[in-house]
Amino acid sequence: MSKTPQHGACAAVCPYVPVLLVAAMSSCVLALAPSNRPLDAAREPSPASERAATGTGTVTSAHDDAPPFVNTERQAPPSASAITSVNAPAEADTSPANEPGQLPKEASPPHPITQTADAPSSEASSHPLPSEQEESLTSASDLEAQEPPSKSTVVRGARPAQSASEVTLGRDILDAAPRRNAVDLLRAVPGLVASQHSGEGKAQQLFLRGFDALHGQDVELDVGGLPVNEVSHIHALGYADINFVIPEVVQALEVTEGSYRAAQGDFAVAGTVRMDLGVAEPGVHLLGTLGQYGQRRLVATVRPGDDAGTFAAVELGEGRGFGAQRGYGRASLLAQAHATLGDGLTVRALAGSYVTRFDSPGVVREDDLLSGRSDFFSAALGRQGGSVSRHQLLLGVDLPRTGNGRTKLEVFGILSDLRLRNNFTGFRVDERGDGLEQTNNATTLGARAEHRRSVTAFGRPVALELGLGARRDSVEQTQRRYRESDGTFFSDEIDAAFTQTDVWGWAEARMPLGRWSFRLGGRADALGVEVFDALAFRDPRYYDGQGYSRSAFGVHLGAKAGVEYALGDDADAWRLFASYGDGFRSPQARSLSEGERAPFVSIRGAELGSRKDGEHWALQLSLFGSQVDNDFFFDHTVGTTVYTGQTLRSGVSAALQARPLPGLVTSVSATFAHAYVRASDTLLPYFAPFVARADVGWDGPLTWAGFGGSTLSLGTGLTFIGPRPLPFSERSATVFLADAHVAIRRGELGLRLEVSNLLDARWRDGEFVYGSRFDPAAAASLVPARHFTAGSPRMASLSLEVHL
Repeated sequence: MSKTPQHGACAAVCPYVPVLLVAAMSSCVLALAPSNRPLDAAREPSPASERAATGTGTVTSAHDDAPPFVNTERQAPPSASAITSVNAPAEADTSPANEPGQLPKEASPPHPITQTADAPSSEASSHPLPSEQEESLTSASDLEAQEPPSKSTVVRGARPAQSASEVTLGRDILDAAPRRNAVDLLRAVPGLVASQHSGEGKAQQLFLRGFDALHGQDVELDVGGLPVNEVSHIHALGYADINFVIPEVVQALEVTEGSYRAAQGDFAVAGTVRMDLGVAEPGVHLLGTLGQYGQRRLVATVRPGDDAGTFAAVELGEGRGFGAQRGYGRASLLAQAHATLGDGLTVRALAGSYVTRFDSPGVVREDDLLSGRSDFFSAALGRQGGSVSRHQLLLGVDLPRTGNGRTKLEVFGILSDLRLRNNFTGFRVDERGDGLEQTNNATTLGARAEHRRSVTAFGRPVALELGLGARRDSVEQTQRRYRESDGTFFSDEIDAAFTQTDVWGWAEARMPLGRWSFRLGGRADALGVEVFDALAFRDPRYYDGQGYSRSAFGVHLGAKAGVEYALGDDADAWRLFASYGDGFRSPQARSLSEGERAPFVSIRGAELGSRKDGEHWALQLSLFGSQVDNDFFFDHTVGTTVYTGQTLRSGVSAALQARPLPGLVTSVSATFAHAYVRASDTLLPYFAPFVARADVGWDGPLTWAGFGGSTLSLGTGLTFIGPRPLPFSERSATVFLADAHVAIRRGELGLRLEVSNLLDARWRDGEFVYGSRFDPAAAASLVPARHFTAGSPRMASLSLEVHL
């Protein structure tokens, strides 16, 4: 860890002070500027809404007092996010607002600010408020929401964001830059860095808000209601492999940074990212891709009817990779169906299967590169890689409304298997090799219930949300050392089986008082663990035992709170937020002793910020901080855990989503973070101090001769990652990447050219400092050395699309 005296933090912040001051001053000026827009301007026809009759529509922001039954855990944040324009007959669907993983019929998912319907995707339709809630809403914007939809109707669909940094990234933003896989989707999240340093099939390393989340221990991931993080995983806590996700069926990313909402559970430390699933266009969509380095990919999606949330999709992909030991092959299937059974009863089913086999190149020593013993894309050793399979099923039901309440029930099951081989140190520990093979076979069963209703307290309306749930994970895991010469095993290190059960309950209430709004909530999680360790006390020199069983139990209680103040009466007025939340991270089951109280890692986080959600742009500004008790970081390259005690993180973030011109969409974000150990005043290694991202896309009709009736799409994604602190006072190199695509579509046919790393930068995806010995004939040494995993070079691919 890098030493940073008290003035070190200031030195780290100083280069960014001008940027932060400009952002703060701009925020104040915009916040204090008088609004010329009248209260009813949201209902006045705009040029965009006048175009609705010919296929385009306009969107206004949602009202703050949205219905309490809307799922705030997974619904898009409002105003800047969740309102879809209408291009449908007046008899469009009038069912209640959709629950997580569901999309309104014939609608793209909620987008920030404005969404137009002039893209060649599908017609949009609405999901107005249920009648019970309509009776309790009296504001002008709420009355508008009760009007039956028509071709030019503006509809409101989801409640507002309840913290400064909540944001929903719609499909138009996701389409702005090339998205070859699910990890490319995550790179659009403000402030998030995803590092893919061990091949195409392993979970990515994530960095967010000063946290090195490893493979998911500090970022909660959810796909259509299915949890992705795996508890007590052999490779890393909260291991979250999203490679099974087919990017074409992700309609929106709903991002809640921080741990300020009661519905956020285990591993929601730095934040939560939820993927809403759906297919934009009805019919059959076929996509075939050929690219450099043997890249081949085939995707087929089927949407049989008007409901965007009912679909089936399959993906087949393979490639040899851009260097030695980077080949892969994978297949994924995702299918979802919605059905309305009458009397307000709706059901949903989501199923998927995924399998992959991949190679991993390992690391390159920096001194080997400089001396010419290795090249930039070398593979250190040849037996690294692994295989993964995942099978999942979710069944959900929305019960008929009772009074002004709404109840949702879900059950889910997941089967996952991982076999992984890595060797990051060569022959440093053992002359036969330091390679580790890890296996993790897990069965997950879970159920949850959520209820939302309006109540009255102290004569004021209160939106109340309640949730209950349970999850049981049954896991078998092993870790063995293998010989580099022939791959056979010579040592067993872990052979364990355990069950881990988490039972939780949460509640959250929100009370508006004029321009003020107060939110108060809490969450309780009870964790029970039973472990059988087959290798415990197995050394006959000391004991003749043949294994050891143990169990542990613990409870975590957390408070959530928030205050909101609107600077005006308009729906698009600036809003100020203050948020607080207690988060947690569950422990590694194998580390617990008999009768131990399960030691949750507790996190206290707070945020101050402001946001403005307008018709054509949305801006979020926030100052955040967190304190983690009994923190640790796991250096997965050498397999050691370093317990650091209390750690502190702080930072500032800004995000902008804009649609300033027809067909043009922009999403820009920047995050500065600082993370250090309080006792020693040393920087935590590996976290990302400064991250900036820009996604810009445009599409419109082609008017060139011979191209009449065609649509042209252009887009780029830019990423900047500042130097990261490394162990032993080292710093990583700066990373700047540019991706781009151009596409043309005419009728049923489309052609797309995508180029990643357009500037062909030689960049290091991961950088580490530790001792290693890859030449078994060399003298053993523990002297730390720089290592890196190579990022991909410039890669181009061409895709043909057929829409039937």
